[in-house]
Amino acid sequence: MNPQLLFNSSLVLITFGLILLFKGLFLLAFTSLAIAIGISLFWLMSGFFGKFEYEAVDTSLEEERDDEGKGVLKPF
Repeated sequence: MNPQLLFNSSLVLITFGLILLFKGLFLLAFTSLAIAIGISLFWLMSGFFGKFEYEAVDTSLEEERDDEGKGVLKPF
């Protein structure tokens, strides 16, 4: 899922929950805040999983690498 969408939806639900809390609709406010906390935890954890995956530094292997003999003709 898109991390930007998760972040924005958690901000919207937190704002909506706070507005409902000030209006006195406590059940809807706490439900909205609970969903927002769940989404924000999911957003936070999804960002961590990509950082700890192993990525190979040298993906392309060169068959013959000759740094010293550049410009020198090699016999076949």
